[in-house]
Amino acid sequence: MIATGDIVVTLALVAVVAFFFKIYAKYKLNYWKRRGVESLPANLIFGNFKNAILFRSAPGWHLGQIYKKSNQDAPYVGFYIFHKPCLLLRDPDVIKQIMIRDFDNFSDRHFAGSNQKDSIGMKNLFGLKNPAWKYLRSKITPTLTRGKLKQMFPLMMEIGNPMMDYLNSQPTDENNVKFVDAQELSYKYTTDLIASIALGTKMDSFNYPNAEFSAAVSEFFHGFKRMVALVTVFFIPELVEIIGTKILFNSTFVKKIFWNAMENREKTGEKRGDFIDSLVQLKNGKQNPDYKFEGENLLYQSGTFFSGFESSSTCMSFTLMELANNMECQERARKDINNAIDKYGWTYEAFNEMKYLDQTIAEGLRLHPPVSTIDRYTRQDYQIPGTNTIIEKGTPIYISLYGLQEDPKYFDNPEVYNPDRFTEENIISNAYIPFGIGPRMCVGMKIGQLHAKIVLAFLLREYTIWQEEKDKSVLDPRSTFTASANGINLHFKKIIQ
Repeated sequence: MIATGDIVVTLALVAVVAFFFKIYAKYKLNYWKRRGVESLPANLIFGNFKNAILFRSAPGWHLGQIYKKSNQDAPYVGFYIFHKPCLLLRDPDVIKQIMIRDFDNFSDRHFAGSNQKDSIGMKNLFGLKNPAWKYLRSKITPTLTRGKLKQMFPLMMEIGNPMMDYLNSQPTDENNVKFVDAQELSYKYTTDLIASIALGTKMDSFNYPNAEFSAAVSEFFHGFKRMVALVTVFFIPELVEIIGTKILFNSTFVKKIFWNAMENREKTGEKRGDFIDSLVQLKNGKQNPDYKFEGENLLYQSGTFFSGFESSSTCMSFTLMELANNMECQERARKDINNAIDKYGWTYEAFNEMKYLDQTIAEGLRLHPPVSTIDRYTRQDYQIPGTNTIIEKGTPIYISLYGLQEDPKYFDNPEVYNPDRFTEENIISNAYIPFGIGPRMCVGMKIGQLHAKIVLAFLLREYTIWQEEKDKSVLDPRSTFTASANGINLHFKKIIQ
């Protein structure tokens, strides 16, 4: 039996600890106030990130809410993840200054270089620090030129046939209407695209969804463990150093496929037009001590396509969702697709002609940025030009695309889906940066856009697509990258030719 005196002592200790914690927390959460930087009121434990940390709201969307709750004239605002001070940039001019003109001091991502020894997701352009990043980019960029995309194009097209066979085989109701999760359909296509382009191997996730590779990539897209990991990597990377490896993705099976493809390609000398061709060439070329194309470093480069194609898959499915809710835009996109294909056939040139389809995708990316948060790490103390604000070395810098790209200061009626914002005669706001900004912007922008256009063209050429109010999508609160929690459920009806 516990004595009354022991209970009193315990309660007193708890009270003392709580008292000193409160003093400590208030001091930490006054960091920005002491520096004269505007900030929002913060929770004593979670800072400004409580709902995101507890998976009540999607982290990227949550950061957008911080942006929107801030003083609309503030060029930047301080906030806290737990007690860690972070800076959210809100003004396009400040963003350009930091991300372009003063890039050398902000060349690394906040999470770059984390202890990801067995993760194919970090030791590549997405996560490396300088100087290895700079050298690697100079070598990877030539693998994604227009000429290389034309070689990859047939591989991207051939996956469309099993996708359409799968869609055509889905059951219909009494009105010959199919009810399909477009997000899941896109994930299946993307799984086979990753296998073909990044790993040099044909797969068929439409007919064999339980095959080992398809199951592994499905876990990559849907796994809760990875979702938790991404929140940690993006916003609390210090924990990664404690947790260690195997946090993002179990790549065991992917490694097996990759090395089989590399070995076979080197033995046979076969050229397939995929990324493996480029890696074989890089492996046999002159090496640089900053980053050598050998061993696991070769495998890590395929990880660029995992995240890249996941983003373009998201772009496709959310753009399709918007077109399903804006029938006039859908009809214009369909006409654009049909005109180009009727003129050029299913060719690379045809897709270059689909200008209105480009606009629908650009507007989809504005409203639903697949990677909605851009982050940087301050390498040295930095004074923001024209201000007294000094960003201390090691301070995380964030940009919210949900904030910027929905800001009425930069976009009229920002909540409205309007592809005409992106006609050639319109000037696009500097607040539109879905692929990032500066030297570290997305290197795979063109292949990602082509991926989205191919899938949209296949679907819109054959089907009229719409969404009913009861099937509206909601953001997955667990996902750092943009994803729907309940799928993107759309109605498909075959167009009678």
